[in-house]
Amino acid sequence: MSSQVNEPLEIWINEDLLLPGVRPAPLLMHLSPPDTRAELLFWNLLRDKLPELIKIHRFTNLADAGKIVVTPHFISSYYSFKKEREFYKFKRQVLRSQRTLVTFSNCLEFQPFQGEIFFAGATYNDKKETSIPTPQWTYDLGEKLKILKPSIPTVGFVGNVEYPSRLNSLILRYIKFSDSMVKGMAGNLFVNRNLNLGRRRLIARLVRKKIINEVRKAKNLQTSLIERKRDFFSLPVEERNRQRAEYIKNIEDNAYILVMRGDDNGCYQLWEVMSAGRIPVFIDTNRSLPELRGMKWEDFCVIVPFSEVHRIGDYIQAFHDQLSEEDFAEVCRKSRAAFDQLLPHNFVVRILEIIAKSTN
Repeated sequence: MSSQVNEPLEIWINEDLLLPGVRPAPLLMHLSPPDTRAELLFWNLLRDKLPELIKIHRFTNLADAGKIVVTPHFISSYYSFKKEREFYKFKRQVLRSQRTLVTFSNCLEFQPFQGEIFFAGATYNDKKETSIPTPQWTYDLGEKLKILKPSIPTVGFVGNVEYPSRLNSLILRYIKFSDSMVKGMAGNLFVNRNLNLGRRRLIARLVRKKIINEVRKAKNLQTSLIERKRDFFSLPVEERNRQRAEYIKNIEDNAYILVMRGDDNGCYQLWEVMSAGRIPVFIDTNRSLPELRGMKWEDFCVIVPFSEVHRIGDYIQAFHDQLSEEDFAEVCRKSRAAFDQLLPHNFVVRILEIIAKSTN
């Protein structure tokens, strides 16, 4: 650990903001029961590590809090419980008191308050961006059986493409969106932070349909593209399980997996692809990613600017052709190694360094 955080970091949490039965934010993970599902066991490594790194104090009256206040859950949890108004009121109170406020958003688009330390999964390469790029931790698929370098690049994808909405369908009926318009919306911080979820899903549909269409046009790729038309979490349990198994098999069976933004400028799939030791084809919509130590994203990831998606076949082929069998295996290893580097129990040290630096 950095010398800046060589002592346990003292943080304060508001007991009134604790939500029953809800996964806490990463710095409080050791307050929750251990995970038992194989895909979630990585959280237990963080639980084991946190007691030596964090000292938690609880309060109900802000006057009793110290200088670092951490919101107990991801922001989306407060929306789920319809407590967002109470949540934002508290955030303003903390900032007015000149204390340091630390918040985790994980997913979706939220605008940080001035002075807030805001860790987010959806971020932009923009001079006005103040969010700190953070991995979107979901599941660890486990490093799968080694895959040999295919003679033709095999490219997989499973995901929602339609994002159905009556209003969005009406908009698409009367407005023709050019590629430049879609690009401008997809990577624009101001647009995305000020549109509601429904309107951002229109952006997701335009972006994803464009990408899928261009991949299908590429004659040099062997593709396995499964387009979904309904929200995964609204499906019956049996259908969700079937689709989840199909999604994982698609990752296992292909060397390259398309990774693109959805209704926010992030993508959970990136981290699952890396966890499986596969090569992400990252469609860049002006997104900033967490910094890697000792390697670069380009070492194991095909990065395609959205403006160049019409040349996606060329990008993948050029990446593929430079690899020998041994090189291909090494790239897959690096993909998994980068995932390991960014797991919560490792990334937490960076989080603490950032907080400690801001309060010194």
